[in-house]
Amino acid sequence: MSLARLGVFGGSFDPVHLGHLHAARVARAARDLDRVSFVPARRSPFKQDRRTAPGAARAELLELALEDEPDFVVDRRELSRPGPSYTVDTLREVAANFAGARLYLILGGDNLAGLPDWRDVDEVLDLAAPL
Repeated sequence: MSLARLGVFGGSFDPVHLGHLHAARVARAARDLDRVSFVPARRSPFKQDRRTAPGAARAELLELALEDEPDFVVDRRELSRPGPSYTVDTLREVAANFAGARLYLILGGDNLAGLPDWRDVDEVLDLAAPL
């Protein structure tokens, strides 16, 4: 499928809640996104000491929460990678999978403050515009 504008929304989603859905809807409308991919993290590099529900369970709950949102999908790619989940790795893969699509990184306010500490943040910002 060819997409022109793709939102990438990463997070623990432990659990997914109405705030996540609201942020995705606002981002979709603001940038006329064709799709929003919710990417549950295997393990956040900033929350390594925090226990989360198993990745498969978080992904299944996301799928249930998104079932009435045809433009929202769950992308499990980080759950299959070992180690911490780095946004730059995910964006590299998404950019390769959807060549030509403009990527938009959907961020919560809690993540925006720590953005300068992210791995390869300059490349993250080259690969996707933050929302």
